[in-house]
Amino acid sequence: MRSAVPRRLASIAFLAFFALAACEEQADAPGVEAPPEVPEVRGPNWPTCDPDTVFDPGPTLPRRLTAFEYANTVRDLLGPADDDLTAGFPPEEEMLGFDNNARALSATPLHTEQYMSAAERLADQVIARLGELAPCPAEVKPERECAATFIADFGRRAWRRPLTTQERGRLLALYDRGAAFIGSPFENGLAMVVEALLQSPNFLYRIEVGEPVEGRDDDLRRLTDYEIASRLSYLVWRSMPDEPLFAAAEAGALRTAEQIEAQADRLLADPRARDAFWTFFAQWLHLDEVDRLVRDTSYYPGFDDFQRTRMAEEARTFVEDAAWGGSLRTLFDGVFTVPGETPGLDRRVGILTQPALLAVTSKPNMTSPVHRGVFVREQLLCTALPPPPPNLMVVPPNPDPTQTTRQQFIEHSANPVCAGCHALIDPLGLGFENYDAVGAWRETQNGWPIDATGEVTGTYDADGAFTGVVELSRRLAESQQVHRCLTTQLFRYAYGRGESDVDACALDALYRAYMDADYNFGAMVRALVVDDSFRYRRGEPE
Repeated sequence: MRSAVPRRLASIAFLAFFALAACEEQADAPGVEAPPEVPEVRGPNWPTCDPDTVFDPGPTLPRRLTAFEYANTVRDLLGPADDDLTAGFPPEEEMLGFDNNARALSATPLHTEQYMSAAERLADQVIARLGELAPCPAEVKPERECAATFIADFGRRAWRRPLTTQERGRLLALYDRGAAFIGSPFENGLAMVVEALLQSPNFLYRIEVGEPVEGRDDDLRRLTDYEIASRLSYLVWRSMPDEPLFAAAEAGALRTAEQIEAQADRLLADPRARDAFWTFFAQWLHLDEVDRLVRDTSYYPGFDDFQRTRMAEEARTFVEDAAWGGSLRTLFDGVFTVPGETPGLDRRVGILTQPALLAVTSKPNMTSPVHRGVFVREQLLCTALPPPPPNLMVVPPNPDPTQTTRQQFIEHSANPVCAGCHALIDPLGLGFENYDAVGAWRETQNGWPIDATGEVTGTYDADGAFTGVVELSRRLAESQQVHRCLTTQLFRYAYGRGESDVDACALDALYRAYMDADYNFGAMVRALVVDDSFRYRRGEPE
């Protein structure tokens, strides 16, 4: 039996002391509470690469583990949890379309409370499995020596790097404090150690310090092998490194691009890579919204949980076939069918005709040409649309049983204050009108024939009129701007930030590798991890 309340109080006091000590020992480490503002470049005017420019890996910010990453890390650290530890975690905020953007990953008081609760429950799980997780029973070694071994081994995995002598000493002192409480000294002491390890910024954040680069007198720093191991594992698995990756870091075998690529190949071959990168595709394409999708059953009486689940599964299968089947070009021009439709009618081509995407870009009771047009502009063309004028109150039209959606939106968008943006959005979105708000095909609406003509403007290479989304999809599949946007979206996801001028050469290399490999997603990931920007950081975030 161990004492829970003193354990918690001692843990809190120790963490405060430990955090201060960590700041003193790692003066070069960036802070974790208030990441600084980072200039972000959005839109089709990507920065131009100048090969003569002095290499700059761009700003590096500390990144708190998302709930998804936390759950994966705990699973790989301790095995499957008894329950969903992250159920009470606050939802992540998205920035630039992704939930792992460093600037959005601030920690709130609720985070602190939930992390403490989760750490206590995980400590109980560790104590229940001491024979497996701390295989040094008291009859073989003194308990304190056993605790020291556990601190070094478990701490290395939890903090994803070897602990310093000072860190091990502080944790052993905490063990001694816990062992003094009433109950089992060994269990109480180790429980407090586990709680401290799992509430530390070293566990909850990915903090990169790096090491000086020989021959450079500026603030460029090379990431340590352990930091590269974490970058790699959290990119490909969104979880902690496994033992082979830790072993490579310990051996100094993550120094060259070839060594990193070999590990990336190994991680990409693991099923965890699919689950991890699905979060990239789902967030980029807004498919993570399908689970929350609701429809007004007075307009769509057949929509239910079964249809929602089916459209989610169909979309994921389509995207993953494109990502892992050889060519991401098929994401835009791959042909498929949906249940209930006659094959061969040329109605389902590319992700833009997937019912799931058509539904999440609609309103509960009608289609939304605005949402659909904005999706193409921002997600596929990387065009930043200007914000609406301040204090502008816009109320979208309600369904009118005497008109088509096109007729309603042409009237609604006639407001001269709105006309500028809607000229970029509506001609794109109105071309989707053959598909209703649950993604079903239709040729008439309220007795009127559907007009699915549209127009693309303001792009490098996709401008022109089109009729229907199938024609639009095939045009986008040919567009260099679309594929350049795709690689930019992966860059934002991988680095947890927006691109800036110093990233121009890294973005060019990523795009060239993707195109040279015939739109292969795996080749794009490999190009990302072998780039110098993946192995270096600035000495201080800017």
